[in-house]
Amino acid sequence: MSEEQIQINVLGKLEVAPVARVPAPDRRLKITATKLRQVLVLLAVNAGTTVRTDQLIDELWPSGPPQTVRTIVQTYVYQLRKLFARSFRAPDGKDLLSTDPDGYVLSVPRENIDLFQFQTLIDDGRGALREQKFGCAAEMLRRSLELWRGPIPADVTSGPRLRGLSVFLEEQRLEAVSLRIEADLASDRHLEVVGELRSLVATHPLHEVFHLRLMQALHGSGRRGEALYVYRELRSTLNNELGLEPSPEVRKVHQEILVGR
Repeated sequence: MSEEQIQINVLGKLEVAPVARVPAPDRRLKITATKLRQVLVLLAVNAGTTVRTDQLIDELWPSGPPQTVRTIVQTYVYQLRKLFARSFRAPDGKDLLSTDPDGYVLSVPRENIDLFQFQTLIDDGRGALREQKFGCAAEMLRRSLELWRGPIPADVTSGPRLRGLSVFLEEQRLEAVSLRIEADLASDRHLEVVGELRSLVATHPLHEVFHLRLMQALHGSGRRGEALYVYRELRSTLNNELGLEPSPEVRKVHQEILVGR
């Protein structure tokens, strides 16, 4: 088999496969060992930078490592190298997985890892939104969300580092949803997003931005009374659950709806 570049997907189930340029049968690399998969994911989400040996140990054995821990880590790295060597190559011809004095580096281009593709598209979409390129922003943000197949890593045991990353990425996903809806509203697609926003508000009752966008979508659809009702419900929930009032931005939009702007 000729050597090919590697694509690693971690948003959802772990997938390791050749970079797909043309349709081909499923050629995903099968990695079944639990801790081997965990090592690969931690290396992948830090691609191009050193993952220190102590970081790997903390991730794999958060309750305390075995006595021969460094030998075990070296064995996992050796096993991954063997798997990669059969099918994949780094763009510069070097080893995909190399050792440096502090730990290990996975030399996979970040554009070949869905996590970084996801984050780049969000950044680009945010930039397009600032430049008021609303259609372009919405498209980039939709593409970012299409990469999301589930939380990271859906089928890999997580230690403290991967659990923390999972929480961070879920916040990024919600931000991407919010920004995409903001771009749609700026493109006068108020009616189209009402149903999605109602679902988001029900799922995230304390997420003020989703309530704010729903108020704007309803008002823009000519449903002023419903928009005001959403504000009353949010205010009641925040007061009962947290003892708080809605944010100044939400109150400002509420006032604008009241006076018919």
